[in-house]
Order: sequence, then C-alpha cells, then structure tokens
Amino acid sequence: MSNKLVNLKPERVFYYFEELSKIPRESGNEKAVSDFLVDTAKKLGLEVYQDKMNNIVIKKAASKNYENSPGVILQGHMDMVCEKDLDSNHNFKTDGIDLIVDGNYLRANKTTLGADNGIAVAMGLAVLEDNTIEHPQIELLVTVEEETTMGGALGLEDNILTGKMLINIDSEEEAWVTVGSAGGRTIRAIFDDKKEKLNIANPEFFRLEVKNLFGGHSGAEIHKNRLNANKVINELIIQLKKEFDIRLCDIKGGTKDNAIPRECYFDIAIDKDASESFTLKVKEVFENFKNKYKAQDKNITFEITKLENSSNEAFSNDVFERLLSLINTLPTGVNTWLKEYPDIVESSDNLAIVKLIDDKITIITSLRSSEPSVLDSLEEKIVNIIKEHKVNYEVGEGYPEWRFRPVSHLRDTAVKTYKDLFNEDMQVTVIHAGLECGAISTHYPDLDMISIGPNIYDVHTPKEKMEIASVEKYYKYLVELLKNLK
Repeated sequence: MSNKLVNLKPERVFYYFEELSKIPRESGNEKAVSDFLVDTAKKLGLEVYQDKMNNIVIKKAASKNYENSPGVILQGHMDMVCEKDLDSNHNFKTDGIDLIVDGNYLRANKTTLGADNGIAVAMGLAVLEDNTIEHPQIELLVTVEEETTMGGALGLEDNILTGKMLINIDSEEEAWVTVGSAGGRTIRAIFDDKKEKLNIANPEFFRLEVKNLFGGHSGAEIHKNRLNANKVINELIIQLKKEFDIRLCDIKGGTKDNAIPRECYFDIAIDKDASESFTLKVKEVFENFKNKYKAQDKNITFEITKLENSSNEAFSNDVFERLLSLINTLPTGVNTWLKEYPDIVESSDNLAIVKLIDDKITIITSLRSSEPSVLDSLEEKIVNIIKEHKVNYEVGEGYPEWRFRPVSHLRDTAVKTYKDLFNEDMQVTVIHAGLECGAISTHYPDLDMISIGPNIYDVHTPKEKMEIASVEKYYKYLVELLKNLK
C-alpha cells in the first residue's frame, strides 16, 4: 500500500490520507487511529489531548500577526462507514484500505474509501505541519463514532476548546458551504416472538434474495428515489405468500442505519411437494420485479438458493404476516420538504435494517429532520404503525440538529474568499444529512460554524470515490480562508 499516492497533490494531504488508510477505523474501533494522531502531533511538537472516548484535540499557536485573532477549530471525524462488495474478502477489523488511483479519482478496491471523513483529518494534519501558512490559533478536533451515534461529538468535554469559529470539513460538494443540518434518531421495532417447531412434514429450505442495489447515504441521497432492498424483497414475498404456504426461518437486510439497504434475504421453508412449482413461480416473479424496477436500478439482481437446513424451527405464520405487513406499511424516503428551500429535504426516514438480534426479529428505522417538532411528529407516526402491528419498540436518543445562524462572520468570509480565489459563487445551503456541528453546539453554543469539503461521490457505498483535483482546490481554499480570518 505504501507510496501509491506519492505523485498526487497536495503531497502532504495525500500522504496523511494514505497513512490513515493503513489503519482500520470502523466506528467503535478507533483506538489505533486515535493513537496515530497523538503520535503524529508529538512528532510535530504540538500540544495534543486525547480524551477518554479517544477524541483528539491538537493545538497550534497563531502565526505572526494573528495572535489577537479569534481562534479557529478545524474539525472532522476519524471513523468511517465500512461497506464492501459481496465478493470482497476485505476484513475491516484487520486490513487497511486498498487505495486505487483511477483516472481523476481516488477510490478503494471493492470497499468504501473512507474519504468520509479521512480527508478532513489529512487536511488538518497538513495544515498543522506547514509553518508557512498564516492563521489564527488552530485546534484540530477529530472525533470518534460520527457514523453511528455521533457519540464522540456528543460526549465532548465542555472546556477543551477555546476557538470561536469552527470549520467542519465533512461536506462532499464543491462550491457549497453548509450552515445547518438535520437532527436524527433511530427506532427499533422488536418482535418478542421466537421460533417454534416447524409444522411442515417434509420441508425444503430456500433463500430468496435481492442484491446489488445502488444504496447510498440515507440523508444526502434519500431524495434520489433509490430502491430499498428491504422493501423490494418484502413486496415480492407478499406476492408469493398469496399462493404458497411458506414459513420464515431467517431474514437479514441492510447493514448500517445511515445507508440505504442494498441487499436483503428471506430464508423460507416450504413443503417438498410444492417446491418445484414454487421455484418456477419464484423465477417468474423475479423476472417481473426486475422489469418493474430496472429503470430505477439497472443492476438489481434476484437470486433463489436451495439451503441445506437441518433446523426444524420457523416463526409462526402470525409473526410472518405481521412482519410482512409492518415492512410494507412503514414509510421510507422523504417525509417533508423545507418551506424556505423547497428543493431541500426537511424530514425523512430510512427503513435501514431488518435482522435477528438475540433470536428476535428487529427492524431499525432511522429518522432525520432539521426541525425538532417535525422529527417528533415523524417518530409518532412510525411508533403508531409499530403499535398497530402489536410489536414492541425502542426509541434511541439520537443527535441534535444544527440550526441556521442568521449572522455569521465565518460564513461571509468563506463565501467572499471562494469568490475572490476562484471567481465562482459559493452557494449557501442547509443539508438533510447529520453533521457533528449540531452535537458540538450543545457543548459550545456560541461557536460560529460552517461545513465545507471537496467532491466525494457515492459515500457509504463501495463505489465511493474522491476527485483528486477537487482536493487540491479545496486545500488551497482552506489555507486562504485561514489567512483571511485575521
């Protein structure tokens, strides 16, 4: 893996990005990368603080003539979403990311790239290393568990940061500055019913599966009408169940609550005497569904596999019927749009995960909204549907929204700097994805904050790629912005 990015510019940004990519850093497994940041700060002769959660703060004094300027916090997160193609043997617990320079882009070998948010950390380290840059006092804040709970940002200590402005580098589109984001929470629907003895005398077992869907970020791409694997295969099973006495043995769909599910399977049992006609019908239904959905996702794939299953247990027909109805009834996608910005999503939900947890069928739905009252209303709607299906539920604590700030010196300077540097207008937006700025503001409510970043595409999927030229452009912009915050 060494020196794959040696010819890319800015050299030190890509150097640090490659070093980060060598370290496994799935959410919850950040100790090694946190220690790497401590070691790097010490090598640079900088003050560093590692808290009990493994969040990192590295401090660098202001450069000459900036001693009286308000301090600036550069911020990103060290963890990444770990998704891979079905045919990948990558082990995210032990393996570094296999980087590939592909024309104008940097991507990974059949896995997520981790540019979300390794590029923020790499840019921050490059800034700290360079003593020629003009800047106010800098604090590089790198948090843990952003992709799962935002636990790092939510658990920040109240007295470790002194800066007055914060530049979050976790946005993924050039020429846009984000000044607000959605809050969110998850709801778990939990069937208490466990498997019982299978009352089919001579059963055969099959796995029915949909896979290779596009997926994507459940916030930033929820409005793109991408197929939800849990919904698609559920609809298919409902159709088959009208004609055949099938029983549910297992189910698994989706892997992350912040990713639109790309695959889902149902393991079912059926009487051997009906299996031949069943498999013929399945293939017919597969073809119909492929034709139905191929315009939305040309790569959609359905498979039926015969299983060698010695278990003689399945869920009751009542549980199966309630599960199918619940998945069918639960909404997924955009709920409301912002009145002030009608092309921006205000609230949404993602029917993210369906699987057995402790032998109980569990459905995890993630909710987002930039308006707390709308989030509460959406939660009530989801909970009522779950209750109607006689299923228990749990509501997670979630993370807070980041509210738009009418007056912002940082925002105004960011927009002017971009225009002066590139002769392009920078667009100001509020996004539907969750950003740590909301969580950080619960500890530091007076911070003036923005979020920026280079072009990164298809985050949270194995297709994730980062535009190399955009990294160079945005690092140049970041350096100029720091200079202008005198």
